[in-house]
Amino acid sequence: MREDLDYLLGLSERDLDLLIAEHLVERDLGSRDDDEEERVFIAGRWFSSLRERLRGAVCGNEAIERALENPGENDQLLVAAIVDALLTVSFKVDVPVTILAVKVAYVGVRKICSGDE
Repeated sequence: MREDLDYLLGLSERDLDLLIAEHLVERDLGSRDDDEEERVFIAGRWFSSLRERLRGAVCGNEAIERALENPGENDQLLVAAIVDALLTVSFKVDVPVTILAVKVAYVGVRKICSGDE
């Protein structure tokens, strides 16, 4: 599978959303060939539905806070801390936790924790 962390961190947020959508829906949505917008919408709606659960899992986590002290310095460290936090609380979702952790890092832990949408 394509969950290699370097690969995931190299994706644009749109491409990451398309990858999330691959895990959420059948490859063929039964519509036009150009259904990328629909897939991005599905991924966005799914991620929004997790906001409260994500807040409970990542907000106030010491390892995540330490990783955020040096933003951009080591994205892998931040994503690893997010993965650990999600696994610690048995955060079960329909996509690999590594993909979700990269999405959280892209959106921003502080934004998620502050409730900004």
